[in-house]
Amino acid sequence: MITYFAFLKAYWIPLVPPAMSWLVSAAIVTASMSNLEKKQRAFLMQLFSQYVSSEVADSIWQQREEFLNDGRPRPQKLTVTVLFSDLKGFTSLSEELDPNLLVDWLNTYLESMTKVVMDHGGVVDDYFGDGIKANFGVPLLRNTQDEINQDAVNAVNCALAMDKEICRVNNLWQKQNFPNTGIRIGIFTGTVIAAVLGSTRRLKYTTIGDAVNIAARLESYNKDYDRESLCRILIGESTYSCIGEQFKTDIVGKETLKGKKQKITIYHIIGKM
Repeated sequence: MITYFAFLKAYWIPLVPPAMSWLVSAAIVTASMSNLEKKQRAFLMQLFSQYVSSEVADSIWQQREEFLNDGRPRPQKLTVTVLFSDLKGFTSLSEELDPNLLVDWLNTYLESMTKVVMDHGGVVDDYFGDGIKANFGVPLLRNTQDEINQDAVNAVNCALAMDKEICRVNNLWQKQNFPNTGIRIGIFTGTVIAAVLGSTRRLKYTTIGDAVNIAARLESYNKDYDRESLCRILIGESTYSCIGEQFKTDIVGKETLKGKKQKITIYHIIGKM
């Protein structure tokens, strides 16, 4: 309309340069936004792609507006079920094996158990020697008690699957003249802080809090208890209240765990109902 009016009055208005400037600016902004999006996606995939299923990784990306703050995952308070596992007698076994054989032996174990965790919806948080820490309920917020309960069920099912897996791995090790061993597992459900920790050179998404400490203490609790079983699984009362009657359990007792003042009731997982 403005152009037509100017034409009738014989005015000359240079329209092409402003239009070109607008188009160039729009292209620069679009390219910048696209580049930022690629960087954010690459960052998230670097943090999570090795430890979660592709479906979970895609969900993280779809919910990135709630999940990210200034390009990094924001700290979250979540209700999570934490699982710690540890090989029985690893210290003495490590002294018997050649270093190269020890690494092969340990990598076989860690790779197989990591797959079990991921197959049950867990996220491997950390490895520490022969130990594994896994979280069920991260990195996406659980909004209902049913979802929290399911995370606990998934963690216990994962532990039982690890029991079967250690049998398979032991058979494999036996054929290669490697020593056999068992595992201890501790599981606890509670509130944690999930956040990215570390330096700009090395970042890690992890969970911290009392629930994490208790799960670790359950794993190391009274190493003589059920010593003969291939896989000993202990859970806390909060996890027990989440799993309902889906598993056979024995009550161990109300105990004070190392470093804790309040007693918690400990249950021993025997199997599925």
